[in-house]
Amino acid sequence: MIKDTPVINEVSIEAPAKINLFLEILGKRDDGFHEIETVMQEIDITDMLRFKEIEEGVRLECEDNSIPLNEDNLVYKAAKLIQRDCGIKKGALIRLEKRIPVGAGLGGGSSDAAATLKALNLLWKIGLSDAELVKLASKLGSDVAFFIEGKTSLCKGRGEKVYPIESNSKLNYIVIFPNINVSTKAIYENVRLDLTKKRKDVSFLMEVLRSSNAFSLGKLLFNRLEETIFAQYPGLRKIKDSLKCFGFRGILVSGSGSSIFGLCNDWNQAKVIRNEIDARGFGKVFVATSVTVPQVKRQAEREDL
Repeated sequence: MIKDTPVINEVSIEAPAKINLFLEILGKRDDGFHEIETVMQEIDITDMLRFKEIEEGVRLECEDNSIPLNEDNLVYKAAKLIQRDCGIKKGALIRLEKRIPVGAGLGGGSSDAAATLKALNLLWKIGLSDAELVKLASKLGSDVAFFIEGKTSLCKGRGEKVYPIESNSKLNYIVIFPNINVSTKAIYENVRLDLTKKRKDVSFLMEVLRSSNAFSLGKLLFNRLEETIFAQYPGLRKIKDSLKCFGFRGILVSGSGSSIFGLCNDWNQAKVIRNEIDARGFGKVFVATSVTVPQVKRQAEREDL
C-alpha cells in the first residue's frame, strides 16, 4: 500500500554570512558601479528564515525593530520579484530571525534575499534551476547572486558574475563587528583609483585556497577598500592594529566594512582567543568556520511555523 505523500507548505533555511578574502577595484563602470574582483567565502554565522504558504500576498515578520518589513527589505523585494516574474498567485508568510549584524560587510541582507529565492522556489514548487535563480538574484543586488550557490567563489563585474572555486577548506576565523554601521555606497564613492598602483593578482590566493593552507592564505588576504574605510573610520584601524598581538595568520576588513576578521591556525586557537578579544570591548565577537554545504529544511503541512 502506497502512503500519501504529505503536502509541503513550509520551508526553513539558514542564510550564511560571507567574508571577502580578496577585493580589488578594477575601475569605474558606465553604470556608476565599480568593476571589482573579489573572492567571497561563506561562513557559519547565519540568519534563519521560515516560510509558510498563505493564500495571497507577502507578509514579513521580524522581532528586530530596526529591520524594515516592506520594500526597503531585500527579503520582501526578493519574494515579490519571484512571485511577479514567475506568475505566482499564492502568498507567503516569512519570519526572519536576524543574527548577522547589519551594515557589517558580512552580506546578511544579500544572503537573506538569496535564501528567499531558494526557499520560495521550493515552497511554491516553481522548479527554477540555480542558473535561473542567479538571473533573478542579479536584479536584487551585487552580492545576492553569490549566495545562490555560495561556498567559495570568485566574483567579478559588480559582483554578480560568480565563478565557484573548488575548495573544501574548513578554515576558522574570528569575526569582530565593532557596532559601527558603514555605508557601502559612501565607501565606494570615496575610493580613489590610483592607476599607478599595481593591481593585486587574485590567482595566487585562489590556488592556496584549494590547498587549505592557512599560513599561506593569511599572507594573501587583501582589500583595496581598507585605506578608504580607515580614512573615514580611524577607530577601525586601531582595532585592526590591536588584533595583531593574537597571532592570526592574517587580519582584514570584510568588504566595505565594518567587520574585521582574523584567520586562525585552527579551531582551538579561535576558541582560546575569543574571550580575550571579547574582554577588550571591541564589539560583538564570533567564532566562524567556512561553509561548504548549504542546508535547507522543509516541514510538512501539519507542523506549525
